[in-house]
Amino acid sequence: MTDEEIRTELRRQLTRRVGGFFHNTRKIHGVTCLVCAGPVSSNEDVCSRCAGHRAEFGDRLADRVLLLTYVRGQQPRTQHQSAHTVRAYKWPWSPVERCLNDLRLMVLAATRIHARCVAESAGRIWDSVTFVPSRNRPGAEHPVAELARHVAFRNRSENRLVLEIGPGFDASERVVRTDQFVVPDGYRERVMGKHVLLVDDTWTSGAKMQSAAVALSDAGAEQVTALCVARWCRHDWPDHRELLDSCAEPYDAFGCPVLGEGCSVR
Repeated sequence: MTDEEIRTELRRQLTRRVGGFFHNTRKIHGVTCLVCAGPVSSNEDVCSRCAGHRAEFGDRLADRVLLLTYVRGQQPRTQHQSAHTVRAYKWPWSPVERCLNDLRLMVLAATRIHARCVAESAGRIWDSVTFVPSRNRPGAEHPVAELARHVAFRNRSENRLVLEIGPGFDASERVVRTDQFVVPDGYRERVMGKHVLLVDDTWTSGAKMQSAAVALSDAGAEQVTALCVARWCRHDWPDHRELLDSCAEPYDAFGCPVLGEGCSVR
């Protein structure tokens, strides 16, 4: 298959598998935050939370945040399929294989189809790949690590690294901290002067992902690109519900989380 045929097939498969419940995020001035794709007031570029992160940490944060789909959380009575998928793929007692396969495919498609867009934005493609660990499953056995293993390029074992949990991890889950994560000495050469792709499954406040980005930046990363599958929104918050209700088109893998309408893939 040609590269174009592969991209088209990935798009077709994802539309069939997740198009009924996932919808592309969007970053529009005065509508959604240009960092986290959540709702903002009409005169804002970024939400108050992301603005606070930027004011405190500046260029130590992720250089770009790529969010693939919205998730409808806190829906009354019945859990929305989007929320079920990003939770069930990592259930410790009985993970749902179909949900895992859906998210794997989304990461593969996004990095295969839009790698050139990342290179256009960053000046080059990523050099190393890592993921955001958790306290309960901190190592490479974490389900998010499985998503990171499906990044399309620069993802051999010598390009991967694993962050360690830092002393400040338990202090506050919703606050960006410099000590939530640590880059182990053995992985420093994969970070110093490198462009690191940081993978996670769900963005709620962004605190964990941005804390990981700060740890990478402080360890010498030249650039950090954060790739997060799902932007969690709350159905019970009116501004979130309005945003979710406005997203009617099925998830499209050709929709660009990097350059938006400036993407050449379409």
